[in-house]
Amino acid sequence: MTVRQRKKIQKRFVYSGFGFPVVFLNVSMGKVRGAWTPLVDYNKLQKDLIKGLAHKPVRLTGYEIHFIRSYFEMTLAEFGDRFSVSHPAVIKWENAGDEATAMRWAVEKDIRLFILDRLSLRPTAIGKLYRELREEAKRGSKPIELNLAA
Repeated sequence: MTVRQRKKIQKRFVYSGFGFPVVFLNVSMGKVRGAWTPLVDYNKLQKDLIKGLAHKPVRLTGYEIHFIRSYFEMTLAEFGDRFSVSHPAVIKWENAGDEATAMRWAVEKDIRLFILDRLSLRPTAIGKLYRELREEAKRGSKPIELNLAA
């Protein structure tokens, strides 16, 4: 940033560059080509945003599902297969736009757990169980074995 370049802190800024509105609070702004622009690391911002979507207190929107799928570089078919739905179902979710999707809550919870598992830097008991259950689901069913010898 040059000495001549002006800088300010904006208390609230709505950014729509990810396909849906994200509110930045107390963001540093700088003049770029005559327009005020957030001075942020967009790579870090994407990672923070994907983590935020996993913890979002309300249902995910179609645009947010598209962002999640794109962030993990998955095709419609790969995303659908990963969550045991058809790719037309994924298209339907994404076509919901800025409205909440009509997906089952169980699928949305699985998507949120998938995000956290993929971002995890440290393995956790829940993350380990989540991965084991995914692998077991691929193998089919088998009865539960209980050792009752005391």
